[in-house]
Amino acid sequence: MERQVNIFTKNDFNDSDIPSIENTSEIDTSHMDKGWAWVVVMSGTLNYLVLFGTFNAFGLFQEYFLNTLFVNESATSISWIGTMTSTYMLGSGLIAGPIMAKIGIRWATLLGCALSSAGLLCASFSTKIWHFAIFQGIVYGTGGSIIINITLVMPSLWFRKSKNTAIAIISSGSGFGTLVIGPIIQFTLKNYGIRWPIKSFKPLQNFLDFQLLKRPLTLFLCIGGFFAEWGYIIPPFYFPASVRSIGQSRATASNTILAFAATSGVSRLSSGFMATKFGATKVLIIAMISSGVLILALWLPTKSFSVYYTFFVLYGFFCPLFFPLCPVIIAKNYPDNEISMTNGIVYAFYGLSAFFGVPITGLLFDRIGNKSNYTPVIINAGLVFLISGAILMAELEAYPVLLETISSMQKKFN
Repeated sequence: MERQVNIFTKNDFNDSDIPSIENTSEIDTSHMDKGWAWVVVMSGTLNYLVLFGTFNAFGLFQEYFLNTLFVNESATSISWIGTMTSTYMLGSGLIAGPIMAKIGIRWATLLGCALSSAGLLCASFSTKIWHFAIFQGIVYGTGGSIIINITLVMPSLWFRKSKNTAIAIISSGSGFGTLVIGPIIQFTLKNYGIRWPIKSFKPLQNFLDFQLLKRPLTLFLCIGGFFAEWGYIIPPFYFPASVRSIGQSRATASNTILAFAATSGVSRLSSGFMATKFGATKVLIIAMISSGVLILALWLPTKSFSVYYTFFVLYGFFCPLFFPLCPVIIAKNYPDNEISMTNGIVYAFYGLSAFFGVPITGLLFDRIGNKSNYTPVIINAGLVFLISGAILMAELEAYPVLLETISSMQKKFN
């Protein structure tokens, strides 16, 4: 017997097999790390496969919007589709924790699925940019965010010894999912237009505690995540179109997404091992700086497709590591009843990043790049990754010092 988070709550409507995120008591932990715990991992992996697989393949939609459906519209206007999708899918995590606490995990999951399905179904009949922004962006994004945040918290409720491995396996679904989603989007866009690819991916009483933002680690993760997300979304959104701009076909551009997805999946799957072996923060620093260097050294200076392809494969390994490793850091440094809330706050900063980053990038492409030159877009992506790496380096150096200082002050006043 050991002290763990209570896994039984009346809010789960007598479904005693679903863990709670609220209370603590002395309970039997024999269910941990085995049996249904691995079924939870499988379910979480499928959630990520569909949601982030579609998200990572959004560049295929973006290229279609730019060159086919909305050819006479500005990139800034078109970018609002991706902005709303990213903002609500990542930023609505702020409401996911209170929803889980209010109605229980099972019903929150059903709510997320219903919103996601309804959003994509309505988007499949859309013909205007604002239609897509509302249905594919706000409605689908909100539903997806609820599912994502439920998936984030489950490994901490079902695992102790294998928590890092569980998080890594679930996160790998977002990379490998694009290998499934990408070809389907490519095929349906080519043969049926925009309506069918969107239809195909309908996803199978504590309030927000902003006191968490007073903790230095939370601030480091939020600000670092803000810039990491800003850098992360630019290549998946704009790289396929940049491949078209150097004379390659739409099919070739789609295939680069698959290569990116494969290395991204391997990266996420190995993230648990890397965190255990080298430390999550150190791995993140290397990943963020490497992503920025790759963008500026390979994507920026050349128009060679072979170099483009090499860049996207290598970038796919480094760029996504913030997302599986940030929950590892949170799970290690926060009590179980604060994990969901902290993840939600960090994801809210991801959403803010998308809200500001995607339109700014579209504006750079319109005004400076004249909707044909990707140089300002590429420089922007590289710089924000380097900023994220610098913030994480500050965390590695400053956070232990801050903890020691706070501890010394507490001892002094006590």
